[in-house]
Amino acid sequence: MENEILNQLLINSGASIKEAMRSMDLAGWGIAFLVDNSGKFTGVITNGDIRRGILKGLSIEKPIVLVLNAKSLFINEETAEKDLENLRNRPDIKDKFPADGSLKVPVLDREGRVKDIVFLCENGKSKRLLSKEAPIEKGIKKVLVIGGAGYLGSVLCRKLLDAGYKVKALDNLTFGDSGIKDLIEDQKFEFQKGDIRNISDVVEGIKGADAVIHLAAIVGDPACAADPEETLEINYLATRNIVNACKYFQVNRFIFASTCSVYGKSLIPDEKLNEESALNPVSLYAETKIKCERAILEAMDENFSPAILRMATLYGLSPNMRFDLAVNIMAAKALFDKEVTVFGGDQWRPWLHLEDASSGYLACLENPLALVRGKTFNILSENYKIQDVGKIINSVFPEASLKMSAEAADLRNYNVSFDKISRTLGFVPKIKIADGVREIKEAVQIGKIKTYKDAKYRVLIS
Repeated sequence: MENEILNQLLINSGASIKEAMRSMDLAGWGIAFLVDNSGKFTGVITNGDIRRGILKGLSIEKPIVLVLNAKSLFINEETAEKDLENLRNRPDIKDKFPADGSLKVPVLDREGRVKDIVFLCENGKSKRLLSKEAPIEKGIKKVLVIGGAGYLGSVLCRKLLDAGYKVKALDNLTFGDSGIKDLIEDQKFEFQKGDIRNISDVVEGIKGADAVIHLAAIVGDPACAADPEETLEINYLATRNIVNACKYFQVNRFIFASTCSVYGKSLIPDEKLNEESALNPVSLYAETKIKCERAILEAMDENFSPAILRMATLYGLSPNMRFDLAVNIMAAKALFDKEVTVFGGDQWRPWLHLEDASSGYLACLENPLALVRGKTFNILSENYKIQDVGKIINSVFPEASLKMSAEAADLRNYNVSFDKISRTLGFVPKIKIADGVREIKEAVQIGKIKTYKDAKYRVLIS
């Protein structure tokens, strides 16, 4: 396996920038070693070298040697640990250490061929790849979360930080900064206030990112119907601009938040739908998501590898809380009003807790590129009819009365499978609806939530 990894990092010096980037993305380390036709080492290339070249106007069809680091570092295979210690402490080398991780240095044999890699650690012993003691490092260091201050975004940002990533959140703060204000002091977190319809804001956000997760949208049927023109601008046209900016800056990993609402009103509601099932949208919101999915997949090329997550209806606690979602509002009304009202009730719907949703995005980010490139995944934990959700909530709040209303304004009715994401990415949801409802109950009991009627809890952009 180690030799396979080493071979992935070797690129012929006659390759184009585009070809080199493709190989680097597949290896996932953000670095490559150039070799000539005889296999001899000629230099080191990093993602940073390539991005600097592109920003200077260099075409990705040009030879990779045009962005070659003129002072590429290497060591000979006879180099002893004491020599590595001296190397590590050299002033010109100390400047090369990344903010986190290690400096990866090729080890050359007597013929000048790459035989190993040393992970030169600034504060610790050096390891060699073929020694089987080398640290496992992420090729993706910095993730841009568009909509990072929102209901899901604020939870996902924390999940990414806990996993060791640097995180930048781009958000217009339409609904305040409660989602990210306690993250501002974290050295690995960066916030940018901006509007995704403004290409300058998007470009500034994407600079320096290794991956982009795009969550921002006007969500929900009522909000989209209230201003169709703005919905089209934000949900569709802005997404196209974001995709183009990612391609320009050669950000390969791109994950788009879509919705299971694209299935709309299923003709056979009791039958589980998969990612190949027919789409039958019943709202402008779902229609814009379908348009985005198609545009994103059409933009895919050798150096842009998007993935799409069709999310179930979310629920659960968030630093930027929402009470315009079915589970959350029913739980809140059971708590404060001692009443659970179910409208319609016979409609199937998939459900997903915020923590499980964040785990799904992390799985999509961390799995090999070949497993996610161009793929669409349903992401959910369980399917329930609305009436059954009402009964689950009522079981947590037995003192509340359960009322069934024949009125069903929402025409959506679909039962969805998550076999694909489970089988492909190892996604295993852990949280059930009853667990999420108890979270909300506890938050109210300890005074974190004093009312569900505040306008700040009606979030239209996540």
